[in-house]
Amino acid sequence: MLPIAPTILALRSAFVKKLAKPLLARAEKKLAGLPTGQSRNLALALFVGVPAPGTGAWTGAIIAYLLDMPFGEAMASIFAGVVLAGLIMTILTLAGKAGALVALAALILAGVGAISSAAKKEGSSE
Repeated sequence: MLPIAPTILALRSAFVKKLAKPLLARAEKKLAGLPTGQSRNLALALFVGVPAPGTGAWTGAIIAYLLDMPFGEAMASIFAGVVLAGLIMTILTLAGKAGALVALAALILAGVGAISSAAKKEGSSE
């Protein structure tokens, strides 16, 4: 987590914005339709928490920048995702194949439940 704070702050600098302007403009267009609030924080945490290539804290920092998340919210979401990824990998390592499949199914159900709950809250507040 130590390099993530400077990364988020560096992404907000004028130099980086100028350097990556074409790429950032395209990414911002694609992210414009995403929901705001708690579901955005949860989505970032779950994205970072998936232990797969390209879904770590570094990518989470870039996504937080593109979503224009406040620094504290971005760090909290990314930290939660890093902890989740650590828990997933610990469970998969210690539980063996059968335990890993059970843990994976439980995590998927928990993630889907959290996302649907956040979506219902977002829908009822509008």
